[in-house]
Amino acid sequence: MIPAPTPGPLERSVSASRQFVIYQADGTIRSKVARKVEDIKTEWLKTLQIKDEWKSPIVIQLSTFAPPGMPRMRTALFIGDGGESKVQIDVFDLAALRGGEFDLEVYRALCLELMYRKDPPKAGKSYHQPPVWLLEAFLEDARTKAGDGIAAGLYERIIESGPPPKLENFLKERPEMMDATTRAIYRARAMALLRAFLAMPEGTKGFVTWILSLPVINAADAGKLLANFPSLIDQPSNLSKQWALSLADASAAKRTESLTMSESVRRLALILDIGAPADPKKPNEDLVSGPMAFPVIARTKNGKFILGHKTEELLRLQLAAHPLIRPIVEEYQLIVAELMGKPKKNMEKRLTKNMELQKAVTDRYSGIADYMNWFEAAKLETPSQEFDVILEMPSNGANGRSDPITRYLNDLEVRGW
Repeated sequence: MIPAPTPGPLERSVSASRQFVIYQADGTIRSKVARKVEDIKTEWLKTLQIKDEWKSPIVIQLSTFAPPGMPRMRTALFIGDGGESKVQIDVFDLAALRGGEFDLEVYRALCLELMYRKDPPKAGKSYHQPPVWLLEAFLEDARTKAGDGIAAGLYERIIESGPPPKLENFLKERPEMMDATTRAIYRARAMALLRAFLAMPEGTKGFVTWILSLPVINAADAGKLLANFPSLIDQPSNLSKQWALSLADASAAKRTESLTMSESVRRLALILDIGAPADPKKPNEDLVSGPMAFPVIARTKNGKFILGHKTEELLRLQLAAHPLIRPIVEEYQLIVAELMGKPKKNMEKRLTKNMELQKAVTDRYSGIADYMNWFEAAKLETPSQEFDVILEMPSNGANGRSDPITRYLNDLEVRGW
């Protein structure tokens, strides 16, 4: 009997800092992920003003098969028998790499490594996860710095909702239970709170000290967080003032700006770049892609979770999109929101109509843009002189006219009226 061949080692790539080890058969995907996580890490280090002194590697497993009952992604801290530790991100759906969901898990992994860098837990013992608001804050902070931050419409909704909540109440909120609009407001507030603490005299030093203490404290304890900022003891109201100011500063540059049409169309295409098998029992056949995949995804086990992220992305784009494409983005957002509540609702006609309208608008805009580009390229740099004879003809009254009305107006002009 011939023994079965043993599988070869999994193909992997190591990122520039050598902290991230990515496993996946496709080398192009590995390279893109390696660059993306390094960009996230670079911005994270800059925000906290700390050196790259990592101790534990972060392993990223990119799979195309999700075991039954598993979420799309999972991040965990593992401790070996010898005390060595690693953080691992398991991605069971490669489509998740395109959105902020994956970025959120990278921030989780970075925070976990920092929290347990000096004193990892014993093998088999439980460990604390970083607070959700902190991860959301890092994500929103990076987006805002990249020019995709708080839009004017969202800022107005934040203002209408009143001043920032009490810190102890905010730390206990559960964003996973929120709808898209409320969660977008939550993320903006989380980012502003992060910036408020970093703007305090203790700055990043006090904030990093709090992160390092998370393994042994309750992350929702406002007192433990404030204890790292002595300047707030005598003037606790300064936090609320700085919190509101940070929120206003982050949105100030975005209140009157909107994306260009081409950029709006490009971002919408990225959001709509999604697919799902028409028959879950035959995942490799009859793939439904684009907006028509939304009803199919809504009926899957993780449908509500996936569509929740799409709703957030569409809402964010809706608030910043070019006015021509904004109603189309809004319709997609409303359709996805309704499918989250009623997965079996028939949305094919609305989707088809919106897709046709999207194509008509983009085609017309593209035609206008092409004409303007042609006109700009073809216009004469010097006068053709073909109309010089007409221009040099003697004038008879206004524009050469001698009708009674023109003569009357000329007479009034002579009188000085």
